[in-house]
Amino acid sequence: MKFIIKYVLVLAITLVCDGLVDIEKYLKICDRNSEDVNDCLLEAAQEGLAVLANGIQDLDVPSIDPYNQKDLRIEYKNNQIYAKFTAKNIYVEGLKESTVHDARLRADEDRFHLELDLTTPKINVRGQYAGEGRYNSLQIQANGEFITNMTDLVYTWKLDGVPEKTENGTFVRITDFYMRPDVGDMKSTLTNENPDSKELTELGNRFTNQNWRLLYRELLPYVQTNWNKIGSRVANKIFLKVPYDQLFPAKY
Repeated sequence: MKFIIKYVLVLAITLVCDGLVDIEKYLKICDRNSEDVNDCLLEAAQEGLAVLANGIQDLDVPSIDPYNQKDLRIEYKNNQIYAKFTAKNIYVEGLKESTVHDARLRADEDRFHLELDLTTPKINVRGQYAGEGRYNSLQIQANGEFITNMTDLVYTWKLDGVPEKTENGTFVRITDFYMRPDVGDMKSTLTNENPDSKELTELGNRFTNQNWRLLYRELLPYVQTNWNKIGSRVANKIFLKVPYDQLFPAKY
């Protein structure tokens, strides 16, 4: 009995350490030293979006379309304007309809850098929120549901990482994920369950939709910090579990 238990434990450890998840079942593999690596990655990224939309259960990679974020907190101050916004049960949909237009890879033994140029026809973000705001002497508290629709998005994903050698092989740790979308149009709607400020909700919706470009630029740094955390976390679900030489082999 002890021998059987020991054998099972050794087998389990071996399976985990050797990274025996067959990543090629899910993602197209590209030789990082090939002259055609960028063309390969373009195809791999396009196919990968469809796969990642449903997640990869073997690697504990969550679905990215819809992507569910439990909560998000933003606090904004600018002269007489103050706003505090807490959202929960956030769902983001539309990424799987994206088109990958170009891919660029710089990968060696010391660093990893990947860029993907994408366009997305439409992104829908919805969830629940609670917020408070102040403009001069006007104060408002509100809570309810929000919906934001963005169209004609153009952007680049930039992933930076560092190869790390462990006793189980070399893995890439993604340290930074950058994205700054250009948006063609944006419409937002908030409901308000607070009876004391409900009549101001429609005014707030009109102001937001009429001035969305300004508000988008102002809030972009806060949202980018959130995207960095999400993108790095999701990417590392793959990069820290599948050895570097399996994800991006160097055959030549």
